[in-house]
Amino acid sequence: MLPISTDMYSLIKIFCHILLILSLVYSCKSDFYPNITSAPTPLVYGIISPQDSLYNIRLTKTFIGAGNAYDFSLIPDSIYYRNAQVFLETRNMEGSLIERVQLTEQTIEDRLPGIFATSPNRIFQTDASKIHLRPEYFSSTVQPYDLNLHLEVIIPGNNDTVRSVTHLRTVPKLTEPRYTFMKVYFYGEQPFWMEWIDSNSESMFQILVKMHYTDFLYDEEREMIAEWVLTGIEANMTSFPGGDHKVYSYYFRPENFYSQVRSAIKTDAEVEARVCKKLDFIVLSSNREMEYYQSVFEISDDYHGTSYTNIKNGFGLFTTYSSTGIYGLTLGQIELDSLATGKYTRHLKFKNY
Repeated sequence: MLPISTDMYSLIKIFCHILLILSLVYSCKSDFYPNITSAPTPLVYGIISPQDSLYNIRLTKTFIGAGNAYDFSLIPDSIYYRNAQVFLETRNMEGSLIERVQLTEQTIEDRLPGIFATSPNRIFQTDASKIHLRPEYFSSTVQPYDLNLHLEVIIPGNNDTVRSVTHLRTVPKLTEPRYTFMKVYFYGEQPFWMEWIDSNSESMFQILVKMHYTDFLYDEEREMIAEWVLTGIEANMTSFPGGDHKVYSYYFRPENFYSQVRSAIKTDAEVEARVCKKLDFIVLSSNREMEYYQSVFEISDDYHGTSYTNIKNGFGLFTTYSSTGIYGLTLGQIELDSLATGKYTRHLKFKNY
């Protein structure tokens, strides 16, 4: 093939640009419908702790129409289904049914103001007396606590039943710290750390830290709670009598702790002084579905709509979690001094007592 001269190549480029502009101009004359008719898609969110007394499932739907999406989101009928049925059931690992319950549609306190309709705020709910999810119940009946929790949603007019399944989790066994009356020390040969044993095959762990403190104003006191979540916790395999177990641990570095306090508590000109009262350290244990959901959500903007769901014939997340912790610990004196005068938190006006 003979090479194309520079002049000829330029003419071809100009001709292609003209064709592109003409195609765009004439395409404007064609009818274009930005809202394609389609059926709503079910959105299901249920994050259930067997330790709770109430179990909730939120069921909403996508919506589409000719108009502003923000206007549609404020109309309750745009986001809720009518006469839907939601069921929970427990099954053993062989698939045999143990219990099944239909959840009742309830209206709870209004949502916080935002994009979607604040009222009515509808969920589907049942309680611990209707379906047994707690480990102690199965211990009392000499049944192994190795169960799957199934979700089933039947929507009038939908040909496909919405389904999901997740595993019920045992509660991790906290081995460190062991005593509630101990002080929290970040400095020294043995800094504060947490350790626990888990028997679940697939796990994701986070630590929820809650700081209870008092704000002192000119003429009043306010009891406050600051909280933050720690992630990135890995497992170590350790041999015990009877087999191997996964042992998880987390060491608290002072600079990390005080920077978390700085992020969780804001300066307030009305506050004259603050006093730290106690700390709670709570291990949150969930299935891998939660990890996948959170990880994909964090990068979804980079992948333009990439998402994770374990809901069949819908979207959302259905999983279980458990928690254990140690509550009411207090900081040591050096730690209180750092809270009051250290570079991370001295602007927050904490006292060292």
